[in-house]
Amino acid sequence: MALDLDSIHIRLAKVQGQVAAVDRMIASGDSAERILVQVNAAKSALHKVALLVAEDAIAELAGDERKEESDTILERFSALL
Repeated sequence: MALDLDSIHIRLAKVQGQVAAVDRMIASGDSAERILVQVNAAKSALHKVALLVAEDAIAELAGDERKEESDTILERFSALL
């Protein structure tokens, strides 16, 4: 499985936008609740990027013949993040 670089770049651009929004919200004195919602959205988006990269790495290490095993490893790994 090859890493979908376009998808990763799109997700990272969204994360950058969310982080910039958090910075603007803090600078403008927005409420802590609204800031935390944006922080959690950015964190979740970055987490998804990490999972996509990890999925690719695990699939590459395991190879196609061990797909089921690599899926199990990925599930266990994602639970750690």
